[in-house]
Amino acid sequence: MAFGTNGSGGSGQQAVERFAEMMIERMEKMKNSEWRQGWIGKASSVGLPQNVMGRTYSGSNSFFLQLYSAQQGYELPVFLTFKQAHNFKAHVLKGEKAFPVIYWDMLVRDKDGRKISSDEYRTMSKEQRKDLDVIPFVKAFPVYNIDQTNFREVQPERLQKLLDKFKVPELRDTYGMYQHPALDNMIRQQTWLCPIQADRKEDDAYYSPSRDIVVLPMKEQFNIGATPDEIYRDGMEFYATMLHEMAHSTMTPERLNREMGGKFGDPKYAKEKLVAELSLQERSHHQDPFRRLCRARLLQRSRSRHEAYREIHGAALLPYDRPAREGYISRQHDQEEL
Repeated sequence: MAFGTNGSGGSGQQAVERFAEMMIERMEKMKNSEWRQGWIGKASSVGLPQNVMGRTYSGSNSFFLQLYSAQQGYELPVFLTFKQAHNFKAHVLKGEKAFPVIYWDMLVRDKDGRKISSDEYRTMSKEQRKDLDVIPFVKAFPVYNIDQTNFREVQPERLQKLLDKFKVPELRDTYGMYQHPALDNMIRQQTWLCPIQADRKEDDAYYSPSRDIVVLPMKEQFNIGATPDEIYRDGMEFYATMLHEMAHSTMTPERLNREMGGKFGDPKYAKEKLVAELSLQERSHHQDPFRRLCRARLLQRSRSRHEAYREIHGAALLPYDRPAREGYISRQHDQEEL
């Protein structure tokens, strides 16, 4: 079976190159500043990118359309083709440029040159495929965000339905969340070793050595559960995060004087993260609620963060295996983001 690819100058290749440029630009921005907003940054809406008919984009298209929407400041991650705009009696505004959406497919021919459909190819056995010529290719087609058109003016009812679908939920209160009076009082009275800020909306939790302050999102921001049990556990997550960052604040020279690492993946950095996690686990053995708290924290952590933490913890315990890890860990974190 022969394989090939389409030419390097096609629209698909150009789209891939544009995606690569976007990734590099965002990584540089994340590396060169105190970026704490993830890849996408602060989103004005909630939901995955979709076309105007309601079909959700998948794979890399979903990621890059969301990233593109955030970069351009579009209100909604909803896109349409030139033809779809025309069907809705709308038009693309003058000067607006399209963004590529890609799809992968393959051109398949048998030994006699007869074209075979992709669907037919996928049903074939390995033996049937061995004499076929297969050429994978990527193509792109242009789409526009609805903000690049006059869709808002000509389809106000449809627009309102989309706004309702992507509306960011209002910040909840703390009703039903797990409460820890002693820690609540510590925040209220500011009796910890350093200030703890937890009364403003934040995108992340961290300890800043230079400012000597623990910064936390508001407890209400942790309230995302759909059931009473989940909401209760959301409260546990808040306190677990708080204790983790409090542990970091003991690292300074005038306190426990632990060695400070400068970047993500560095063994010094990894050890400090491990100290914070183990401090939290140790604290949990003294009170039953904290045992549940820590278990909930570990279970609720996303797979990507769990994998990253496992990697940096491995860096702390096995410092001589850094070359292999450096291929896996590419993002640099400043020590301000502990």
